[in-house]
Amino acid sequence: MLYDLEDAPDLVTLMRQHAATRPGAEALVFLADPDDVYGGAVRCTFEELDRQARACAAWLQERLPEGSRVLLLHPNGIEWVAAYFGCLYAGMIAVPAPQPGRQRHQRSRIATVAGSADAAAVLTDAADLPEVLKWAEETGLDGVLVAANGTPGFGDPQAWRPVPLTRDTIALLQYTSGSTGDPKGVVVRHGNMLHNLDALTADVGWTASLRVGGWLPLYHDMGLVTMLLAAILRGGTTVMMTPSAFIRSPVRWLRAMDAHGINVAFAPSFAYDLCVNRISDEEVASLDLSGWRIAGNASEPVDRTVLDRFAAKFAPAGFRAESFAPAYGLAEATAYVSGTSGRSAVVRRINIGQLAEGRFAEGGPGETRDVVSCGPPTRACEIRVVDPASREPVEDGRLGEIWLRGPVVCDGYWRRDDQAHLFDATTAGGEGGFLRTGDLGAMYEGELYVQGRLKDMLIVHGRNLYPHDMEQELRIHHPELGRVGAVFAVPGEADGVATQAVVVTHEIGKLPPERWSSLAGELRLTVTREFGVRVAVVALLRPGTVRRTTSGKVQRAAMSELFRTGRLSPIFQDPPADDRSPSMA
Repeated sequence: MLYDLEDAPDLVTLMRQHAATRPGAEALVFLADPDDVYGGAVRCTFEELDRQARACAAWLQERLPEGSRVLLLHPNGIEWVAAYFGCLYAGMIAVPAPQPGRQRHQRSRIATVAGSADAAAVLTDAADLPEVLKWAEETGLDGVLVAANGTPGFGDPQAWRPVPLTRDTIALLQYTSGSTGDPKGVVVRHGNMLHNLDALTADVGWTASLRVGGWLPLYHDMGLVTMLLAAILRGGTTVMMTPSAFIRSPVRWLRAMDAHGINVAFAPSFAYDLCVNRISDEEVASLDLSGWRIAGNASEPVDRTVLDRFAAKFAPAGFRAESFAPAYGLAEATAYVSGTSGRSAVVRRINIGQLAEGRFAEGGPGETRDVVSCGPPTRACEIRVVDPASREPVEDGRLGEIWLRGPVVCDGYWRRDDQAHLFDATTAGGEGGFLRTGDLGAMYEGELYVQGRLKDMLIVHGRNLYPHDMEQELRIHHPELGRVGAVFAVPGEADGVATQAVVVTHEIGKLPPERWSSLAGELRLTVTREFGVRVAVVALLRPGTVRRTTSGKVQRAAMSELFRTGRLSPIFQDPPADDRSPSMA
């Protein structure tokens, strides 16, 4: 019997089906040399990927019991994919994670993930094995197997023993990127993944013949789902490079789109912005992007100006604005919740004053802001927008917390019973089984609009303010700023009353020191004029200072902690650190 995503019993059955029915078809293309989009490509067929997965599974089965957690610390590449499917084939639980890196907080975070998952083995590639071994030793991972899969003699594919799998079997622990707290492992089952992939590909018009490609890290849910599994498990092809290859030279991504006939690619807003800023008109003239059918935009708030600028710049190369597919998703719902394609982005001009009072109202007197729709909800997920305090569902056009229910929603965090209530929330009216996302948003005329994180919202003098709005407005008015900033609040006092003191931090580019003080003053004026609140502190930062998650989301809670503990190290601060007083709010 041949299966599709809707009726397949598990992920391995689908993978082995493709290996049997189209063994010589191209499954993976990895651009080992991204500057040579043809000669630098390493290709892997379904038959070869199945062989490597069986070899990895046999190696694991010889050493570990079923259900063991295996930490994957590879860069993007064929070894990563083989290791992931090897875990599935062996009945073990893959734990994708970024490589430890050089920064202490990065190495500590991955050690936290390994400890939380109680990982029994760590797999990486041969080039990174020495560094991973060093990291394992310094973090005290005693008794944990560390090895490089894909090397000669690693596992015997003939020794692999099939294991019983169902839709309830755990497919991976997807650790959250930790934008507001410690990373937690979302328990993603085969059934969650199959439902999500089926809904995603149907909603955005993604046929099996479309080729997928990009640079997103495979340890992140958007990279794993949209760049890899949505292609491979439907018998298609994915073309990938490393994130660092893209960051160093964004034109490599678009050249690969052209050279390899890629039709589908997802990325956060910052990637499209980077292409606009760092790809020359001469390079645009050499590209053909007419085959790009679905340009997914997710993982961070969708910026209308970025969409417009990208579409205008790359129109001469054949890119069409209606290819954009703004979407919303999160690891706790496998990856995808809402979105569509084949139309121009739906944009509403929302009144900022009304927004501060919780109303999603168009136009009217006062300042307005463009908000991009993340599309209609997927058929595999119900959405309720709920008042987080009263748990009453709110009417359309009102802001509230986004609650989700459906087969794409996972059933909890790994060994975190203290968080179980988030996955089984009940409305005031008695509707149960909802996931509380912690995201703020509104349903308006059948579309979902996402406003940001509930924990990031500032309440100043009784008004609700949203950091993303403030950061975006500052960049619009002050082009000297870098692309990343973080606005947050710290406890303060005004006229003897406890309140929140607003702190503005932002990276800046090459700016002479004599300009710093006046720029800080201008930032204060902009926030006061546009949002009606005073700023306690402005801190200008070097590029790369703002803490971000692995998917690029700003870690405002981490930035607040660095500021409060004096560890932020700005290049300029007004007032200076010794003089600052939260009572200035």
